[in-house]
Amino acid sequence: MSLNQNRSDFFRLLLLGTIGAIAILPYAMAIQRSVEFTPQLMIIAAAQGIILAAVAIFVGMRASRSLGTTIWSESTRFPAAILLGAGIGVLVLLLEIVVFAPHLPETLSAVGGAIHIAPWKGFLAGFYGGINEELMMRFFMLTGLLWITTRFWHTPEGGAATPAFWIVNILISVLFGLGHLPAIQAVTDITPFLAIRSIVLNLGPGVVFGWIYWKWGLSAAMVSHFSTDMVLHVLSPWLTRIVVDTGSGLY
Repeated sequence: MSLNQNRSDFFRLLLLGTIGAIAILPYAMAIQRSVEFTPQLMIIAAAQGIILAAVAIFVGMRASRSLGTTIWSESTRFPAAILLGAGIGVLVLLLEIVVFAPHLPETLSAVGGAIHIAPWKGFLAGFYGGINEELMMRFFMLTGLLWITTRFWHTPEGGAATPAFWIVNILISVLFGLGHLPAIQAVTDITPFLAIRSIVLNLGPGVVFGWIYWKWGLSAAMVSHFSTDMVLHVLSPWLTRIVVDTGSGLY
């Protein structure tokens, strides 16, 4: 790959990361109501997100060249990635409703929490999830840890061993779940139940996104993650609001 291509890929990914770092701000303001988001704080928050994205891209590009992973997926992969992402979102939503919702504090329940966040804010937050979280969790952490693992565990050809990929993929997915705890802590106190919930609800999606990245490329994982977030942060609150407004008593 030429130097010009590397630079082009870096700045294209950084542009996407910048969009995500800015797009998350309205959602962050909605869930962290106790924090006064001054213009200075918003600039700092966006700048922090952009810097983290730049570091993730730099490391990810170096490690991915060694592992042979793809950044820009074939367009034919996107429909399947979208369907997988939407399906994962529905499964996570059902698991939340059936298993966890009855035991959640009011501030995290569908009625007490997400329903009060405008769907357009959830839509914008999807760009951060789809772009920045994939840059951090898959392109940076999964690729980086797997590259380190191949130093002592690899195929005869020097590539990443399949068991190593799955171990690292699952580990990163657990960390992906734990990474959501700060957002929960902004709303309520963290309990063992909430920590387990965060891991369980994010483990499956994280593993699938990791597999999509490994097989189809980073941009397909981004699209799939975005589709999941559309179900969880746009469709779910919108439907919940309709249910509550019509007084069906679902919640």
